[in-house]
Amino acid sequence: MSESATVSETSSEKSAKSGAEKRGGSASTCLRFRGDAKELAEAIGIAASVAPSKSPRPVLQNLLLHAHDGLLEATGTDLEVAVRIRVEQVEVLQDGQVLVNASRFQGILRELIGEQVEVSTDERAGCTITTGDARFQVMGEDPEDFPELPPWPSEGAFELPANQLLEMVRRTHFATHAEKTRYAMNGILLDIKDTRVHLVATDGKRLALCERPLEEKAEQAVHVVVPTKGMTLLARILGSHEEQVEISVEGSQIYMRTASALLSARLVQGHFPPYEEVLPKDHDKILTVPRESFLSALRRAALLGTKDSQAVRFCFAKEGLELTSRVPEVGESRIQFPIDFPFEEALEIGFNPGYFSDVLKVLETTEFRLELKDARSAAVVREESDDQRYVYLVMPLNLGG
Repeated sequence: MSESATVSETSSEKSAKSGAEKRGGSASTCLRFRGDAKELAEAIGIAASVAPSKSPRPVLQNLLLHAHDGLLEATGTDLEVAVRIRVEQVEVLQDGQVLVNASRFQGILRELIGEQVEVSTDERAGCTITTGDARFQVMGEDPEDFPELPPWPSEGAFELPANQLLEMVRRTHFATHAEKTRYAMNGILLDIKDTRVHLVATDGKRLALCERPLEEKAEQAVHVVVPTKGMTLLARILGSHEEQVEISVEGSQIYMRTASALLSARLVQGHFPPYEEVLPKDHDKILTVPRESFLSALRRAALLGTKDSQAVRFCFAKEGLELTSRVPEVGESRIQFPIDFPFEEALEIGFNPGYFSDVLKVLETTEFRLELKDARSAAVVREESDDQRYVYLVMPLNLGG
């Protein structure tokens, strides 16, 4: 591959070298397959979502479709993240491959939900999608123009249960930073030591840590930052109830493989904050809070917030919790929330309520543990058991006078 794009290779792919990875004069062999539009749209949609809508390299806006050995593969890449999805719920009538615009092809499939479709190409690289009463012809391109994909690393792979990794991604991804200038904060730290695996995300204002046990001791330590896009795509793949995820790190790339998908991503460069050092260990105000009702109160308190003014004053006292916000030229709100706060001194502290809402949406318990110290210290949401740990830290806001 001329640029560090991404995706691994399965044993069945190795036997199909005449296709995606040995492209020559016969690369534009006409393909033909049939399948259910809904199933195709759901499977291919993950690969299609990787393709950029605009790119200085227009070929990246395409999806590589490769029919061979009774199955269909769809590959998309933006040169930082790549995904190859294997679709077996198709009837392959003729092996072949074609490049087709990802957005346009996916859009057609979505409009044909509930119907059987047939997809075929001709020698001019045109792609035809037909149903009983509709026919679409879209221009295809030569697969030879698509970036070649590197092979799966020969050693150093390890496995994680899919449901465990899915839960860990779900509980951390929302705490990453959206601005690309923050480098390491644009991704999720994958940290593996001995028999423990950690996923950690932070945007500098909050931090989410999820720790789980490994089934076997890791042969080598791993400490890499994976792009958020790659991790959220993996979560979409794992939503199909895959059993295991195989992971390998080589050079500046991470490779992840399941029974039906292959994903690779260019690692995020930069120094990730030493997360264990910032986790509070001396908070002395421990509260048990009902999750659903507190989430409702937070939503109400945030109703008058604006992009530039999101601070809400949290006043904890023996009488309960009061949430207040004042936004100039907008208005003010005051929400009363019953809570057991058995401490002599009241505590006033400012937070962005949205940061609490994010974590409460991924918790599944009826109550959660909230740890506080003072107005200058972070709040901590914590779940711990003998072999698992989840910690979510939220920095306070300056409320001014």
